[in-house]
Amino acid sequence: MFGARPVNRGDKRRTGGHETWFAIMEETTKQKIVPEEWDDFVKFISQHRVEIADGRYDLRIEKDWARDLTDQDLLLLIEHCPSSRLTIASATRSVEVLDRLAHDPSSDVREEVADNPRTPACTLAPLAKDSIAAVRMAVAGNAATSEQNLESLSKDAVNYVRWGVAHNEKTPTAVLEMLLKDLDSYVSDEAKRNPNATKSGFWSRLFRK
Repeated sequence: MFGARPVNRGDKRRTGGHETWFAIMEETTKQKIVPEEWDDFVKFISQHRVEIADGRYDLRIEKDWARDLTDQDLLLLIEHCPSSRLTIASATRSVEVLDRLAHDPSSDVREEVADNPRTPACTLAPLAKDSIAAVRMAVAGNAATSEQNLESLSKDAVNYVRWGVAHNEKTPTAVLEMLLKDLDSYVSDEAKRNPNATKSGFWSRLFRK
């Protein structure tokens, strides 16, 4: 059976009448596998689905592949192949997979989910309250984030989270008005550059004096 013998270098095997390259690295509990071709990757999943589910293999995945895999295969990988989660979180279009990864113990994975433009507002909502500021900043900059969460994040104690809201072109004018008065100049200056910010003309500035 393919992959039964652990190796720590590129391993050349003959399958289906042609030679295939896989980089396989041995770990204490499972083998890390880095397929080099899309067709071989899909074939390996199909032939070793049970072994993957049993925790024998940890497949690494290319970003482009994450966009094309079925939800069934993606769910199998994020459940049993930790090396694939970060890439899948950044590239998948699957709402179900993104929702599952939003609860991942790794803040790096949650940050990629928060940054993914395909992540829906309902999945971003709990991430807006994440204990890790980098995750909240990614939510603040996501165009899919709800106005309610953008308003909440505009009051975040961490300046670069507020900067993310100021930078988001979906941030409502009313929220930007508050950020224009932010004590941190990086935040207020970014709010001024936002196309939704109210642009004060000469006469409005004059009457404010």
